[in-house]
Amino acid sequence: MTVAVIDTGITAHPDLDMNVLPGYDFVSDATAARDGNGRDAHAQDQGDWYAAGECGQATAGNSSWHGTHVAGTIAAVTGNATGVAGIAPNAKVVPVRVLAKCGGSLSDIADAIIWSAGGTVPAFPANANPATAINMSLGGSGACGSTYQAAINSAVSRGHRGGGGRQQQPGCFRIPPGQLQQRCERGREQPERQPLLLLQLLLHG
Repeated sequence: MTVAVIDTGITAHPDLDMNVLPGYDFVSDATAARDGNGRDAHAQDQGDWYAAGECGQATAGNSSWHGTHVAGTIAAVTGNATGVAGIAPNAKVVPVRVLAKCGGSLSDIADAIIWSAGGTVPAFPANANPATAINMSLGGSGACGSTYQAAINSAVSRGHRGGGGRQQQPGCFRIPPGQLQQRCERGREQPERQPLLLLQLLLHG
């Protein structure tokens, strides 16, 4: 299984590195990205910390390193006497960076969904490792807009069979706490500083 983790990117970690495939940085705001440019082929997490008074927050916030946390939960190596065991230790992770300082933009996230599933994003190289599952845990609120919905539709169209061989219906949905859930926000999104919001699409059978 190949899991695209659409999040803050990834950092090097001895308990995870062998299960990480090349990803992409979709953060278009060079200042927020903190890597000196906009979108590029390096999904390295540069930190999403912010100072007091920034990002609409009165107090400063530390970097979450959320993408690495999620990737490790999924695919941390087992049997190596190091760290933890991932829930799918034989899976490979494709890190896709969309969140940086002050969150992320809807357009970046939508393009990342399409690219992760093996779709075409103009002016971007093809994803050599299309995902069989896409994981997003983003905080936000509000209705799912047409841009988000189109990206979800594009991803699901590449593999309509979810768990148990059932037809998976593309779309925005809510599931009670403790289960997988996903909500969409117009504008910018945050990692889990707000309630956990998760999208999981199972693709390619």
